[in-house]
Amino acid sequence: MAQTLIFHYRDDDNFLVHFNPNAKLVALLSYSITVSSSDAYSVFILALLPVLLSFAIHIPWKVYLKECCFFIVLSAVMFFTSYISDNNITSSLSPAVAFLATVIGAMLLTDTTMLDDLSRSLGSALSHIAGRYAYHLASLMEITLSMIPLIIDSSLDIYEARRARGGRVFSHPLRFLSEYSVSVIMDLLDKAEVYIDALYSRGYDASRRRECAPYHAKDWIVISLSLVLVSLSFIRKWMV
Repeated sequence: MAQTLIFHYRDDDNFLVHFNPNAKLVALLSYSITVSSSDAYSVFILALLPVLLSFAIHIPWKVYLKECCFFIVLSAVMFFTSYISDNNITSSLSPAVAFLATVIGAMLLTDTTMLDDLSRSLGSALSHIAGRYAYHLASLMEITLSMIPLIIDSSLDIYEARRARGGRVFSHPLRFLSEYSVSVIMDLLDKAEVYIDALYSRGYDASRRRECAPYHAKDWIVISLSLVLVSLSFIRKWMV
């Protein structure tokens, strides 16, 4: 699996790598809530934050943009459908920008955090509330996130293979899409089976208690600022 693609961990020594996974997860959730509930002009300002962070850690955008095509198309659809209904560029562009900003934020999380580290940290944090069930939840999230790159990789590989065999989307669109979808689903089922067998062969126990990464002062600062940000967002929305 190529480790330079979107939603993959990239082995790099940047400042985001050294934050606790839970601190980054709380920051992402708070940011997503804030940017999605803000007014149009605030969204444009807030959207600069993940972009600036991505340039600060030198994300390989030339490679990542290829993987972002689906999200870019989806945001364009969101913009055009909203513009048709209210005929306002600013208000129509706002949800599309907020969506892309959230995607970039999620990309920053997965780019700088190993899935097993995130699973251990989340399970340890939630175990104080849900006990052993927290580790089940964290393991489920880890497996789900690990399947996202598989979906992207399989889709790209099968698409390139069909094009190499002379397949064209616009020659027979419905037949191409139906055959392509079936091929992707079958390939994903095969890979999921191999993934599960690999877990069982290693004695994987979803409920097993696992040690998490330590917290530092900078992690608590990020968590506190994130909670303050989302609280202010709710207060501002309630007052309006």
